[in-house]
Amino acid sequence: MTLLKGLITIEKANAATRQLYLYQLLTSGARLAKKDHQDKFKIDARTAQRDFASIRNFLSDYFNKYNLEYDAKEHNYYLNSNGLGLSKAQCLVLIKVLLASRSLAKKELEPLVASLVALLTPQDQKDIKPIIRSELAGYVEQKPLKDKQLLAAIYTFSKLILQKETITIEYLTQRHKYITRTIAPVALTFSDYYFYIVSYNPQFKKNIIYRLDRILNWKYSDQKIPDDQRIPFDLGDEKKKIQLMYPGKPITVQFKYTGIVEAALDKFPISKPIKKIDEQTFLLEVTTYDTGALMWFLSQKDMVTIVSPPEFRDEMKATIQRMLANYED
Repeated sequence: MTLLKGLITIEKANAATRQLYLYQLLTSGARLAKKDHQDKFKIDARTAQRDFASIRNFLSDYFNKYNLEYDAKEHNYYLNSNGLGLSKAQCLVLIKVLLASRSLAKKELEPLVASLVALLTPQDQKDIKPIIRSELAGYVEQKPLKDKQLLAAIYTFSKLILQKETITIEYLTQRHKYITRTIAPVALTFSDYYFYIVSYNPQFKKNIIYRLDRILNWKYSDQKIPDDQRIPFDLGDEKKKIQLMYPGKPITVQFKYTGIVEAALDKFPISKPIKKIDEQTFLLEVTTYDTGALMWFLSQKDMVTIVSPPEFRDEMKATIQRMLANYED
């Protein structure tokens, strides 16, 4: 069954109109029969064949990764994207990741999901929509993101990074203090519900991480930060070591672990098991940054025992003692 069948006829349409109509349907995933095209526009078989040939030539000249194919068994034409399009499985994965990340306000998420689904064929849309309907309806946005327009901000700051701009931002800290900083954005990343801007701060002479949704305003700065003053930041490498967006100092830690080993190794991409101590305990080694790592180790209750380095073990002990003091009457 084709999409042209049963539609109102359009007489005296010129070649450009007919071909645009065909192209629009083909790009939406429709399979089109020549006879239906003839009936719709009241044209003969030769004219209909020329319309399809014109589209094939256009694709060959300007979009040669796409082909107009003919299905001899079904007697219809369809657009072959050679794997460049978005399959319903790929679309579903992207939507599931977006929903699970809770990284966007609902008012931004819903149009984005609708745009992704619109890339599919009508039949694929029918397959996908029931799968995501309940999860999309029950989506709970992060409260700080409720009135934020992050999609535009992500694009804007990505351009600022590429153009190596220097900007001045108005920023709300996690302790709800308003500050102004002149920075050079060097990377944009995502972690645990939020997007972050890694920026060189000349005041502190180091890279500092700012949460994107806490940047209230920004403007180009007259005070330019030269490239040779900026500290290089390899996002791919550093992301393997940063935990919870708290960098701190680089460190290699060995620790005994009685939890699920795979979960710990997944949390620290630069990691390896050293040895099995007993049926429940493994000695693991991770390379990371101390501040975020300490927070994660503390979240593991009594499943973690730091072995080395000694100074990090002492810091862990001191932190636990301060925590215990909070509960002393």
